[in-house]
Amino acid sequence: MTAADNGRRQPAPWSTPGIWTIATVNGFAASGYLPEWAEDDPSEVDVPMDALPMRLTEIGHRVLYDGQMVDIATVPSVQEVEEEAVFEAAIDCNPYSPDPVQREPVVNIHIVPGRWIPGLDPAGVAAVAAKLHAQADLLTAVVRPALIAAREDWSAHHPGRS
Repeated sequence: MTAADNGRRQPAPWSTPGIWTIATVNGFAASGYLPEWAEDDPSEVDVPMDALPMRLTEIGHRVLYDGQMVDIATVPSVQEVEEEAVFEAAIDCNPYSPDPVQREPVVNIHIVPGRWIPGLDPAGVAAVAAKLHAQADLLTAVVRPALIAAREDWSAHHPGRS
């Protein structure tokens, strides 16, 4: 176990495809549905029994979608800009969240609040608009259908659990 493991041990091999399992040191195991689209498996072994409730609330299924790279400054008049991604999207599901809305797949969009796209001329405005159109196309053609599929899949495996 390394410091990067944060004191957590992963089962070897990983849990059954489509199922996550958290096993406690005294033999109790909690399991749940692991969506195919989720980027991480929260499975873990040798969890102290008193830590299990916290581990369950920490379970989150996620898949990320790229944003558009644009030059950003902290105020419109600043000459120094940084290239940053805007309007990144993620499908997230936190099945044990205290917030019922978060217990089924939702899309979260990272906007980069408090930042400006400075000094745009007509060509710059057109370039930003093209990037926003491209992002809107991604949200419409890829992210939205993926969310619909994720919600249908989630509902099929969790009837009446929202």
